[in-house]
Amino acid sequence: MGHRDSQLTPDDALATAEAETRRLLARYGEPSVADPPADLARRVIDGLSDLPPAHPTSRLRQIYGGVIGVCMIALLSLGVWGVLLDSSGPAHLFGDMGGGLSQLLLLLTLAAKPLINLLLTAGAATMAVIVAIIGGSWLWWQLLRRELSASLEAGV
Repeated sequence: MGHRDSQLTPDDALATAEAETRRLLARYGEPSVADPPADLARRVIDGLSDLPPAHPTSRLRQIYGGVIGVCMIALLSLGVWGVLLDSSGPAHLFGDMGGGLSQLLLLLTLAAKPLINLLLTAGAATMAVIVAIIGGSWLWWQLLRRELSASLEAGV
């Protein structure tokens, strides 16, 4: 990023195009020339100074999205390992089976096994029920949001 001049300087092509446009619009009385307000520069400078500095939020969102994606992949791979291969395998990563986090992970793994087996054996019917449940939940949420926003607008 190099140093830029603080003044805008139109080149000859821009000045020629502007003059041609004004000549074409002159027969309609447009554009009517008006003097700018006397304090225009001061108002613009004052308006610019009130703006907060720009933050690179899009880059932060990409980083956070990547971190969340990596965490989700790690959790899913632990879940697949625990449900399909060895139930106590992921639990042993967090210590012995005596207590704490390893018992919680074993409990979650063993609770997920029947659900996964149901999906694998019942197949299409189970998927249809799951899609219906998710669709109904989404529809319920949309109706609830609409009612809440209507009641907030009405001031109830």
